[in-house]
Amino acid sequence: MSQPNFQIMNRKALLAYLLEHRDDRQAFYALMDKLATEPVLATLPPVSSIEEAEQENFSELLNEINKRRNFGQAS
Repeated sequence: MSQPNFQIMNRKALLAYLLEHRDDRQAFYALMDKLATEPVLATLPPVSSIEEAEQENFSELLNEINKRRNFGQAS
């Protein structure tokens, strides 16, 4: 059986592959490389003032993003 090309797989696909093939060290290292080199981007709506940011509850949004990042759910 041939090895899939981990370089073209996205994080979600690579994680799914790794969960099915837990003993595949190449897949594990490829995933770790992706996690280290591909930042997790979050998009936030623009704000014009601190007051507007407080109204939008950005601190709650940032907490949610951090929770997802810690659980590996952000992609």
